[in-house]
Amino acid sequence: MEAEKGNDMKRFFALTLAVAMVMMMFVGCSKKQENSSVAGGSSQVSEPGNSAVDTSKGYGAYKLAAIYGSITGDYWGIVYNGCMAALDELKTAYGVDGYCMAPANSNDYTLQMDLIETAVLKKVDGIVLSVNNADSIGAFITDFFTEDNMTPILLIDKSCNTTSKAIIGQEMSMTYEMGKDCGKLAAEAMGSKGNFVTLGISPENQNWAERSTGAIDYLKENAPEMVHIPGENPYWMTQVTEDQQLAYIQDTITSNPGPICFITSSEGYTNIAVAAISEVSAERQAEIQVVGFDFSKTGYNLIQSGAMYGAVGQNPYLMGHDSIYHMCDYLKTGEIAEFTAVPYTVVTKNNLEDPSVVEYLKTMGIVA
Repeated sequence: MEAEKGNDMKRFFALTLAVAMVMMMFVGCSKKQENSSVAGGSSQVSEPGNSAVDTSKGYGAYKLAAIYGSITGDYWGIVYNGCMAALDELKTAYGVDGYCMAPANSNDYTLQMDLIETAVLKKVDGIVLSVNNADSIGAFITDFFTEDNMTPILLIDKSCNTTSKAIIGQEMSMTYEMGKDCGKLAAEAMGSKGNFVTLGISPENQNWAERSTGAIDYLKENAPEMVHIPGENPYWMTQVTEDQQLAYIQDTITSNPGPICFITSSEGYTNIAVAAISEVSAERQAEIQVVGFDFSKTGYNLIQSGAMYGAVGQNPYLMGHDSIYHMCDYLKTGEIAEFTAVPYTVVTKNNLEDPSVVEYLKTMGIVA
Protein backbone atom coordinates (compact mmCIF):
# COMPACT_ATOMS: atom_id res chain seq x y z
CA MET A 1 0.00 0.00 0.00
CA GLU A 2 2.81 2.42 0.86
CA ALA A 3 4.52 1.76 -2.48
CA GLU A 4 1.23 2.24 -4.35
CA LYS A 5 0.59 5.45 -2.42
CA GLY A 6 4.10 6.67 -3.22
CA ASN A 7 3.67 5.95 -6.93
CA ASP A 8 0.37 7.81 -6.95
CA MET A 9 1.99 10.83 -5.29
CA LYS A 10 4.90 10.74 -7.74
CA ARG A 11 2.48 10.69 -10.68
CA PHE A 12 0.57 13.57 -9.05
CA PHE A 13 3.68 15.74 -8.82
CA ALA A 14 4.68 14.88 -12.39
CA LEU A 15 1.21 15.80 -13.67
CA THR A 16 1.19 19.00 -11.62
CA LEU A 17 4.51 20.07 -13.12
CA ALA A 18 3.42 19.25 -16.66
CA VAL A 19 0.20 21.25 -16.33
CA ALA A 20 2.07 24.16 -14.75
CA MET A 21 4.58 24.25 -17.62
CA VAL A 22 1.78 24.47 -20.18
CA MET A 23 -0.19 27.07 -18.26
CA MET A 24 2.78 29.34 -17.68
CA MET A 25 3.23 29.72 -21.45
CA PHE A 26 -0.11 31.54 -21.62
CA VAL A 27 0.09 33.76 -18.56
CA GLY A 28 1.12 37.34 -19.16
CA CYS A 29 1.44 40.62 -17.35
CA SER A 30 2.09 44.06 -18.82
CA LYS A 31 2.21 46.44 -15.90
CA LYS A 32 5.33 48.27 -14.85
CA GLN A 33 6.47 47.44 -11.32
CA GLU A 34 7.99 49.68 -8.66
CA ASN A 35 10.54 48.60 -6.04
CA SER A 36 9.75 48.74 -2.34
CA SER A 37 11.67 47.43 0.65
CA VAL A 38 10.40 44.52 2.71
CA ALA A 39 11.32 43.20 6.12
CA GLY A 40 13.56 40.18 6.49
CA GLY A 41 17.07 40.01 5.10
CA SER A 42 18.18 42.19 2.25
CA SER A 43 15.37 41.19 -0.07
CA GLN A 44 13.06 43.44 -2.00
CA VAL A 45 10.00 42.78 -4.08
CA SER A 46 7.95 44.85 -6.45
CA GLU A 47 4.38 45.94 -6.15
CA PRO A 48 2.31 46.09 -9.33
CA GLY A 49 1.92 49.72 -10.33
CA ASN A 50 -0.59 51.47 -12.52
CA SER A 51 1.56 54.34 -13.77
CA ALA A 52 2.52 54.70 -17.42
CA VAL A 53 6.05 54.03 -18.67
CA ASP A 54 8.44 56.91 -17.96
CA THR A 55 8.88 58.42 -21.41
CA SER A 56 11.42 60.95 -20.15
CA LYS A 57 14.18 58.33 -20.35
CA GLY A 58 14.55 59.01 -24.05
CA TYR A 59 15.33 55.48 -25.19
CA GLY A 60 15.86 54.83 -28.88
CA ALA A 61 14.07 52.28 -31.04
CA TYR A 62 16.50 49.54 -30.01
CA LYS A 63 16.45 45.93 -31.24
CA LEU A 64 16.86 43.46 -28.36
CA ALA A 65 17.12 39.71 -27.94
CA ALA A 66 16.54 37.83 -24.70
CA ILE A 67 17.98 34.31 -24.82
CA TYR A 68 17.31 31.96 -21.92
CA GLY A 69 17.90 28.30 -21.18
CA SER A 70 14.12 27.86 -20.98
CA ILE A 71 10.99 29.99 -21.37
CA THR A 72 8.51 27.51 -19.91
CA GLY A 73 7.89 25.95 -16.52
CA ASP A 74 7.05 27.44 -13.16
CA TYR A 75 10.09 29.65 -12.74
CA TRP A 76 11.21 30.49 -16.27
CA GLY A 77 7.66 31.00 -17.43
CA ILE A 78 7.48 33.90 -14.96
CA VAL A 79 10.85 35.29 -16.11
CA TYR A 80 9.51 35.13 -19.67
CA ASN A 81 6.32 36.96 -18.67
CA GLY A 82 8.37 39.77 -17.12
CA CYS A 83 10.57 40.03 -20.20
CA MET A 84 7.64 40.18 -22.61
CA ALA A 85 5.80 42.72 -20.45
CA ALA A 86 8.84 45.01 -20.57
CA LEU A 87 9.19 44.59 -24.33
CA ASP A 88 5.49 45.43 -24.81
CA GLU A 89 5.85 48.56 -22.66
CA LEU A 90 8.97 49.71 -24.47
CA LYS A 91 7.56 49.01 -27.92
CA THR A 92 4.56 51.22 -27.16
CA ALA A 93 6.62 54.02 -25.60
CA TYR A 94 9.75 54.04 -27.81
CA GLY A 95 9.36 51.59 -30.65
CA VAL A 96 11.78 49.09 -29.08
CA ASP A 97 11.64 45.79 -30.95
CA GLY A 98 12.59 42.55 -29.24
CA TYR A 99 12.00 38.87 -28.73
CA CYS A 100 12.68 36.13 -26.17
CA MET A 101 13.78 32.62 -27.16
CA ALA A 102 15.29 29.47 -25.66
CA PRO A 103 16.31 26.01 -26.89
CA ALA A 104 13.56 23.39 -26.81
CA ASN A 105 15.86 21.40 -24.51
CA SER A 106 17.15 23.55 -21.65
CA ASN A 107 20.46 21.61 -21.66
CA ASP A 108 21.14 22.16 -25.36
CA TYR A 109 24.02 24.62 -25.18
CA THR A 110 24.92 24.18 -28.86
CA LEU A 111 21.50 25.46 -29.89
CA GLN A 112 21.86 28.32 -27.42
CA MET A 113 25.11 29.24 -29.18
CA ASP A 114 23.18 29.23 -32.47
CA LEU A 115 20.54 31.53 -30.97
CA ILE A 116 23.24 33.97 -29.83
CA GLU A 117 24.88 33.92 -33.25
CA THR A 118 21.53 34.44 -34.96
CA ALA A 119 20.81 37.44 -32.75
CA VAL A 120 24.10 39.01 -33.81
CA LEU A 121 23.35 38.30 -37.48
CA LYS A 122 20.01 40.07 -36.99
CA LYS A 123 22.05 43.05 -35.78
CA VAL A 124 20.35 43.38 -32.42
CA ASP A 125 21.63 46.22 -30.26
CA GLY A 126 21.82 44.12 -27.10
CA ILE A 127 21.35 40.61 -25.73
CA VAL A 128 19.98 39.63 -22.32
CA LEU A 129 21.32 36.13 -21.67
CA SER A 130 20.84 33.32 -19.16
CA VAL A 131 23.42 30.66 -20.01
CA ASN A 132 22.60 26.96 -19.76
CA ASN A 133 26.27 25.93 -19.56
CA ALA A 134 28.76 28.32 -17.98
CA ASP A 135 31.89 26.73 -19.48
CA SER A 136 30.70 25.98 -23.01
CA ILE A 137 28.79 29.23 -23.55
CA GLY A 138 31.62 31.14 -21.88
CA ALA A 139 34.18 29.67 -24.29
CA PHE A 140 31.88 30.44 -27.22
CA ILE A 141 31.44 34.07 -26.17
CA THR A 142 35.21 34.45 -25.70
CA ASP A 143 35.88 33.20 -29.24
CA PHE A 144 32.89 34.64 -31.09
CA PHE A 145 32.82 38.23 -29.85
CA THR A 146 35.76 40.33 -31.05
CA GLU A 147 36.59 44.03 -31.07
CA ASP A 148 34.82 44.32 -34.41
CA ASN A 149 31.85 42.32 -33.23
CA MET A 150 31.02 43.32 -29.66
CA THR A 151 27.26 43.14 -29.13
CA PRO A 152 26.66 43.98 -25.45
CA ILE A 153 25.42 41.09 -23.28
CA LEU A 154 23.69 41.42 -19.91
CA LEU A 155 23.81 38.16 -17.95
CA ILE A 156 20.85 37.20 -15.79
CA ASP A 157 20.33 34.45 -13.20
CA LYS A 158 23.70 32.73 -13.74
CA SER A 159 27.29 33.85 -14.17
CA CYS A 160 29.33 32.79 -17.21
CA ASN A 161 32.95 31.66 -17.39
CA THR A 162 34.35 34.28 -19.74
CA THR A 163 36.35 37.49 -19.55
CA SER A 164 34.90 38.82 -22.82
CA LYS A 165 34.31 42.56 -22.99
CA ALA A 166 30.92 41.75 -24.49
CA ILE A 167 29.64 41.07 -20.97
CA ILE A 168 28.52 44.44 -19.63
CA GLY A 169 26.96 43.34 -16.34
CA GLN A 170 25.22 40.69 -14.29
CA GLU A 171 21.68 40.76 -12.91
CA MET A 172 20.99 37.99 -10.42
CA SER A 173 20.29 37.31 -6.80
CA MET A 174 23.01 37.14 -4.18
CA THR A 175 23.02 33.37 -4.13
CA TYR A 176 25.51 32.92 -1.28
CA GLU A 177 23.26 35.02 0.97
CA MET A 178 20.25 33.06 -0.26
CA GLY A 179 22.11 29.85 0.55
CA LYS A 180 22.76 31.09 4.08
CA ASP A 181 19.05 31.80 4.46
CA CYS A 182 18.36 28.24 3.28
CA GLY A 183 20.70 27.03 6.02
CA LYS A 184 18.86 29.18 8.53
CA LEU A 185 15.54 27.65 7.48
CA ALA A 186 17.04 24.16 7.79
CA ALA A 187 18.25 24.86 11.34
CA GLU A 188 14.81 26.22 12.20
CA ALA A 189 13.03 23.20 10.72
CA MET A 190 15.34 20.69 12.43
CA GLY A 191 15.85 22.37 15.79
CA SER A 192 19.55 22.65 14.87
CA LYS A 193 19.98 18.87 15.16
CA GLY A 194 20.06 15.85 12.86
CA ASN A 195 21.46 15.33 9.37
CA PHE A 196 21.25 17.50 6.29
CA VAL A 197 21.97 17.05 2.59
CA THR A 198 22.66 19.82 0.08
CA LEU A 199 21.53 18.94 -3.43
CA GLY A 200 23.80 21.25 -5.43
CA ILE A 201 23.65 22.06 -9.13
CA SER A 202 27.28 22.04 -10.24
CA PRO A 203 30.69 23.31 -9.10
CA GLU A 204 31.42 24.74 -12.57
CA ASN A 205 29.49 27.95 -11.91
CA GLN A 206 30.04 30.09 -8.81
CA ASN A 207 26.44 31.27 -8.82
CA TRP A 208 25.22 27.68 -8.80
CA ALA A 209 27.71 26.40 -6.22
CA GLU A 210 27.06 29.23 -3.74
CA ARG A 211 23.42 28.22 -3.45
CA SER A 212 24.69 25.18 -1.53
CA THR A 213 27.95 26.38 0.02
CA GLY A 214 26.12 29.27 1.68
CA ALA A 215 23.87 26.79 3.46
CA ILE A 216 26.78 24.56 4.47
CA ASP A 217 28.77 27.48 5.86
CA TYR A 218 25.78 28.81 7.81
CA LEU A 219 25.08 25.44 9.44
CA LYS A 220 28.73 24.80 10.27
CA GLU A 221 28.82 28.05 12.20
CA ASN A 222 25.34 28.17 13.67
CA ALA A 223 24.19 24.56 13.99
CA PRO A 224 27.39 22.51 14.50
CA GLU A 225 25.43 19.48 15.73
CA MET A 226 23.91 19.03 12.29
CA VAL A 227 25.87 16.60 10.10
CA HIS A 228 26.30 17.10 6.35
CA ILE A 229 25.87 13.59 4.95
CA PRO A 230 27.68 14.13 1.60
CA GLY A 231 30.78 15.35 3.46
CA GLU A 232 32.61 18.56 2.63
CA ASN A 233 30.91 19.20 -0.71
CA PRO A 234 27.30 19.13 -1.90
CA TYR A 235 25.90 16.22 -3.87
CA TRP A 236 26.22 17.64 -7.39
CA MET A 237 22.98 16.78 -9.18
CA THR A 238 24.06 17.66 -12.74
CA GLN A 239 26.83 15.09 -12.63
CA VAL A 240 24.34 12.19 -12.58
CA THR A 241 21.08 11.21 -14.27
CA GLU A 242 17.65 11.91 -12.80
CA ASP A 243 17.25 8.21 -11.95
CA GLN A 244 20.53 8.36 -10.05
CA GLN A 245 19.39 11.52 -8.28
CA LEU A 246 16.22 9.82 -7.09
CA ALA A 247 18.16 6.72 -6.06
CA TYR A 248 20.69 8.80 -4.10
CA ILE A 249 17.97 10.57 -2.13
CA GLN A 250 16.15 7.34 -1.33
CA ASP A 251 19.39 5.50 -0.46
CA THR A 252 20.34 8.38 1.84
CA ILE A 253 17.00 8.11 3.63
CA THR A 254 17.36 4.33 3.98
CA SER A 255 20.97 4.47 5.18
CA ASN A 256 20.50 7.29 7.69
CA PRO A 257 17.66 6.67 10.15
CA GLY A 258 16.46 9.71 12.02
CA PRO A 259 15.78 13.32 11.05
CA ILE A 260 17.13 14.56 7.71
CA CYS A 261 16.76 17.89 5.94
CA PHE A 262 17.25 18.11 2.16
CA ILE A 263 18.35 21.59 1.04
CA THR A 264 17.86 22.03 -2.68
CA SER A 265 19.34 24.52 -5.14
CA SER A 266 16.60 24.84 -7.75
CA GLU A 267 12.88 24.22 -8.04
CA GLY A 268 13.53 21.23 -10.27
CA TYR A 269 15.62 19.58 -7.56
CA THR A 270 12.99 20.44 -4.95
CA ASN A 271 10.45 18.51 -7.00
CA ILE A 272 12.80 15.56 -7.38
CA ALA A 273 13.43 15.48 -3.63
CA VAL A 274 9.70 15.65 -2.86
CA ALA A 275 8.97 12.85 -5.36
CA ALA A 276 11.67 10.64 -3.82
CA ILE A 277 10.49 11.29 -0.27
CA SER A 278 6.89 10.52 -1.22
CA GLU A 279 7.88 6.88 -1.82
CA VAL A 280 8.96 6.16 1.76
CA SER A 281 6.65 5.36 4.65
CA ALA A 282 4.53 8.02 6.28
CA GLU A 283 6.43 7.48 9.52
CA ARG A 284 9.73 8.15 7.76
CA GLN A 285 8.36 11.16 5.91
CA ALA A 286 7.51 12.72 9.28
CA GLU A 287 11.25 12.83 10.08
CA ILE A 288 12.23 14.52 6.82
CA GLN A 289 12.19 18.22 5.93
CA VAL A 290 12.76 19.95 2.58
CA VAL A 291 14.07 23.49 2.17
CA GLY A 292 13.74 24.81 -1.37
CA PHE A 293 15.57 27.32 -3.54
CA ASP A 294 13.47 29.55 -5.83
CA PHE A 295 9.73 29.78 -5.77
CA SER A 296 6.58 29.56 -7.86
CA LYS A 297 3.02 28.25 -7.66
CA THR A 298 4.32 24.70 -7.26
CA GLY A 299 6.47 25.71 -4.29
CA TYR A 300 3.52 27.56 -2.78
CA ASN A 301 1.42 24.39 -3.00
CA LEU A 302 4.22 22.27 -1.51
CA ILE A 303 4.50 24.60 1.48
CA GLN A 304 0.75 24.63 2.01
CA SER A 305 0.60 20.82 1.87
CA GLY A 306 3.53 20.44 4.27
CA ALA A 307 5.73 18.67 1.70
CA MET A 308 8.25 21.55 1.94
CA TYR A 309 9.14 23.51 5.07
CA GLY A 310 10.04 26.71 3.26
CA ALA A 311 11.94 28.23 0.37
CA VAL A 312 14.21 31.15 -0.46
CA GLY A 313 12.99 32.56 -3.75
CA GLN A 314 14.29 35.07 -6.24
CA ASN A 315 11.78 37.34 -7.96
CA PRO A 316 11.69 35.87 -11.49
CA TYR A 317 9.24 38.46 -12.82
CA LEU A 318 11.56 41.31 -11.91
CA MET A 319 14.57 39.47 -13.32
CA GLY A 320 12.92 39.23 -16.73
CA HIS A 321 11.30 42.66 -16.63
CA ASP A 322 14.00 44.91 -15.21
CA SER A 323 16.89 43.38 -17.18
CA ILE A 324 15.28 44.57 -20.40
CA TYR A 325 15.06 48.12 -19.03
CA HIS A 326 18.65 47.97 -17.78
CA MET A 327 19.86 46.94 -21.22
CA CYS A 328 18.06 50.00 -22.62
CA ASP A 329 19.76 52.14 -19.95
CA TYR A 330 23.13 50.84 -21.14
CA LEU A 331 22.34 51.45 -24.81
CA LYS A 332 21.39 55.03 -24.00
CA THR A 333 24.23 55.94 -21.63
CA GLY A 334 26.98 53.37 -22.26
CA GLU A 335 27.03 52.59 -18.54
CA ILE A 336 25.54 49.93 -16.32
CA ALA A 337 26.20 48.50 -12.87
CA GLU A 338 28.56 45.52 -12.95
CA PHE A 339 26.18 43.68 -10.64
CA THR A 340 22.50 44.30 -9.95
CA ALA A 341 20.95 42.25 -7.17
CA VAL A 342 17.60 40.68 -8.00
CA PRO A 343 15.31 40.74 -4.93
CA TYR A 344 14.56 37.55 -3.03
CA THR A 345 12.19 36.55 -0.25
CA VAL A 346 12.06 33.82 2.40
CA VAL A 347 8.71 32.00 2.42
CA THR A 348 7.40 29.49 4.98
CA LYS A 349 3.94 28.29 5.96
CA ASN A 350 4.17 30.56 9.01
CA ASN A 351 4.66 33.77 7.03
CA LEU A 352 2.37 33.28 4.04
CA GLU A 353 0.04 35.97 5.37
CA ASP A 354 2.80 38.52 6.05
CA PRO A 355 2.26 41.65 3.91
CA SER A 356 5.78 41.46 2.46
CA VAL A 357 5.32 37.83 1.41
CA VAL A 358 1.86 38.48 -0.01
CA GLU A 359 3.36 41.33 -2.01
CA TYR A 360 6.05 39.00 -3.32
CA LEU A 361 3.50 36.36 -4.30
CA LYS A 362 1.43 38.97 -6.14
CA THR A 363 4.32 39.96 -8.38
CA MET A 364 4.46 36.39 -9.68
CA GLY A 365 0.71 36.01 -10.02
CA ILE A 366 0.58 33.29 -7.34
CA VAL A 367 -2.11 35.14 -5.37
CA ALA A 368 -4.48 37.84 -6.52
